[in-house]
Amino acid sequence: IGNHVLLISGDLLTGEQIHSLLSSRLEERTLWQQMQYVVYVMGLFHLKMAAAEAIWRIFIWDKSAREDPTSLMELLSQICPQETGKLGSKPGFQRMHEAIQHVRIILRLDCWHILANKLFSSCSSLEVFAQREPTWEEVVDMATRSCKSQVVASDIDSTTRIAEESIQDAQHENSLIRQQCFLLYEELSYAMNHGDIDHMEVCFIPWMSIFLVCGKHKYAAELKRYLEDVHFWYPEGLKNTVHANILCNPTGQEGKFRGIDWIVEHNNLYIKRIYGRKYSNHSKSHIISQSQLIEVFKDTQIQFEKMFCLDHKTTCHSLPKMVRTFKVLAKYMEREKVNEKVLGQKTKYWIPNVVGEGLAIVY
Repeated sequence: IGNHVLLISGDLLTGEQIHSLLSSRLEERTLWQQMQYVVYVMGLFHLKMAAAEAIWRIFIWDKSAREDPTSLMELLSQICPQETGKLGSKPGFQRMHEAIQHVRIILRLDCWHILANKLFSSCSSLEVFAQREPTWEEVVDMATRSCKSQVVASDIDSTTRIAEESIQDAQHENSLIRQQCFLLYEELSYAMNHGDIDHMEVCFIPWMSIFLVCGKHKYAAELKRYLEDVHFWYPEGLKNTVHANILCNPTGQEGKFRGIDWIVEHNNLYIKRIYGRKYSNHSKSHIISQSQLIEVFKDTQIQFEKMFCLDHKTTCHSLPKMVRTFKVLAKYMEREKVNEKVLGQKTKYWIPNVVGEGLAIVY
């Protein structure tokens, strides 16, 4: 096989099986028999799912973490009151991803509203602040101020949390940690969606800490293994090959990069569910024989929709209209002062400083 390698992308179970196979063949004589040409590439779609589950474990899993009026579960109950039961018990990636996305949008807007009102007393709302037409330098300065005041500091355990109760706001401290985790999740998603490999690898370091604290040790170990292999063990050519093949862009559109394992799961959806038939036809042999035609089936469906000018497309759903829902959550945050410090406010559950505690474990 020469200098060629075989890249295999998949979830952690796939990686464990490959690592076990390579370990069992170390005693073989030739490189071919040792299967040294096989290189496992971590599936980033499963990594993103693990990140969403980690946030669920930190802020929702423990029932005590749901009792404060500023808790994540209480915020979610304002925008989806009928789904609190599902959110409290293994909500799944899509539901948790949307929950993080919706809550962090209003959290961020509320932070901007508080800061704008503090700096410019005449700005009673963000609409008034927008009419003021601030310069780009002012926006950057406000963003920097917001990051310093609304995101947890690394030394919170040795400073804020050991202060006297009368000058503490335990719920606000939990909110600062939540802002940090939401920002890290958003940063990881943005880097993946835009194919920014270097930026994405920088995000791996804090996520290693988060995974260690919330109990997902295998993902922390795999991130560490990936960074060590790519930056210290692999030659330059193999490093560039892994970087070039860890993400792909099926549609060629900006911001539409996906992990290779996302393509695999997408194909599995069409093979097993949509075009997999039912009952006696839902057999392994039928699925394998039809798997090569899923793109043909999908293209035929799209052509029929275009041919008959069907309004309701079935391959891409429109985004939900969330304006009214967001206004409800924004009013609740303003009333409960979610992003403001209220001296003496206590909490029924202390959210751990996941990044700080994780770094202490690593180092």
